[in-house]
Amino acid sequence: MGAYLVEKFRALQGKHPSIGAVRGIGLFIAVELVKNRTTKKPFNTKDEKFAGKPLFIDKLTAELMKKGIFVQSWVSHFVIAPPLIISKEEMDFAVNAFDEVLAIADEAVEAD
Repeated sequence: MGAYLVEKFRALQGKHPSIGAVRGIGLFIAVELVKNRTTKKPFNTKDEKFAGKPLFIDKLTAELMKKGIFVQSWVSHFVIAPPLIISKEEMDFAVNAFDEVLAIADEAVEAD
């Protein structure tokens, strides 16, 4: 199931320039968001997080929550850790929600 989910997110990486990297072990997956894929420039930094500035990824996380997807975010990463009993249909539902929300991030990507 983990390989299936990683494959789905890697397919999204090919579609969305805002995805810098997809990493995972089993069902524990990290999706890195970047403002520029070539330079790996993040949307926000740890310093901005610690300073209490609004983070772009928090906006995206809120949009995912509206779609029924609970996901952990940290500065420039989504941390995806679904229950081990998740079905492929539930994974597809979540990936489709990410696909829709990542369009917001793509609009903020810098040109190379």
